[in-house]
Amino acid sequence: MVKHIDRKELKKPDQFVSFWTKVSSDAARVLASQGRAVALGAGALAVVIVATVAFTQVRARRAEHASQSLARVDRIATADLLPADGTAPAVNEDDVPRFKTDKERLEGALKELDAFIAANPGSGLRAEALLHRGSYLLGLQRYDDAVVAYTQLLGGSLEPSLRFLAQEGLGYAFEARGDLDKAADAFARLGDLASKDSGKAEGFYLDRALYHKARIAEIKGNRADAAKLYREVLDKAPGTSLRDEISNRLAVLESK
Repeated sequence: MVKHIDRKELKKPDQFVSFWTKVSSDAARVLASQGRAVALGAGALAVVIVATVAFTQVRARRAEHASQSLARVDRIATADLLPADGTAPAVNEDDVPRFKTDKERLEGALKELDAFIAANPGSGLRAEALLHRGSYLLGLQRYDDAVVAYTQLLGGSLEPSLRFLAQEGLGYAFEARGDLDKAADAFARLGDLASKDSGKAEGFYLDRALYHKARIAEIKGNRADAAKLYREVLDKAPGTSLRDEISNRLAVLESK
């Protein structure tokens, strides 16, 4: 049975892929001329090296702490809901709060995420945190806020994979609030990003770009265009993970 797109589905867009930034320490550099190095002596030079290594270790620990903090936000957003009978504790074994409803859970995760972003303005995880923020806003049906969040994120410098995900999120936000033309434009941009990233037709996520374009055409009632685009996905990306979904949609379209 094909899964049709409806307003309820739009409230739960695809989960975005997490791209955790790898923690790396700066290389230790001892700046001294030959004469000064001799004057420092072996003991003093050792103190400089130890101090530099300690500094880089502190930086690494801070980065690790930021990574753990963001991971905790994600655990809050995905934690099991509290049972209606109230028998389960409000905090699980990982000290992660639990909530009664999806809305309360997302609001709790968003609150924690905003605190993380405010406390880590220069973190290498900021872009990923903002991506999560957009998805939480979508889940809370705050579509206008999600559009603003994704637009601001796309205005900055992003690696290709994160830019693609932010662009996809923007398309979902427009679609969810009913702006199908803007959603189509946003999803069309995915194709440009996909091809640009690899320089060939089988570019990064090109199958998803075409798939979204086909979905929008189907929602608009352009069945012939949608069917053509779905077939194009299968032709250009025969190994796509979307094959079963596309085949189901094609079967429905061609039966009408």
